[in-house]
Amino acid sequence: MKKLLLVISILTITCLAVAVNAQSQQSHIPDESQVKVKNGTLRDKSKPVRRAIEEWYERNMKAFETKDVAAIMALRTDDFHTITPDGKVNTRADMEIRTRNFLDRIDHFLSQDNQIGTIEVEGNLASADITQKTIRMQRLADGTLHKVESDAIQRETWKKTADSWKLYKVDNIRDGVVLVDDKPYKANQ
Repeated sequence: MKKLLLVISILTITCLAVAVNAQSQQSHIPDESQVKVKNGTLRDKSKPVRRAIEEWYERNMKAFETKDVAAIMALRTDDFHTITPDGKVNTRADMEIRTRNFLDRIDHFLSQDNQIGTIEVEGNLASADITQKTIRMQRLADGTLHKVESDAIQRETWKKTADSWKLYKVDNIRDGVVLVDDKPYKANQ
């Protein structure tokens, strides 16, 4: 009888240990609603890259709102660059100066909106078309304060770094519109 109780105790402890281990491993697996099987391959549909980029935008918009150039640039890679529609390449240093000059003219933002299109991931890079719209109170070259609305679509590419996704490149900039006090604006007027 003692041997039977010993065997039952060992089996009970073993079953509990297996159950606890299975439960802890399960916490690392996305829940069933975030998993799909395609061609026999288990795919995580929790969209971790999209979530990371959405969080990136939250930090980026906050940094613009507070006019924190250091925080803005910390969200960009050391080799960050932009390519304008005419093919001009702006380096990270160029963009830091441009960002500082832009923010110097801003009184405050009324709104910032960034719509992220389909994200394509290739290795440590992720890119998407982004539809951006900002409305802000801004000083023009003559120093007068105006409501400025701008929107554009551009491709943005992020690079996965050791600590987070950071903006690596902006290109394919198109469909840009600027309104000043609700009227179309051209810089060379």
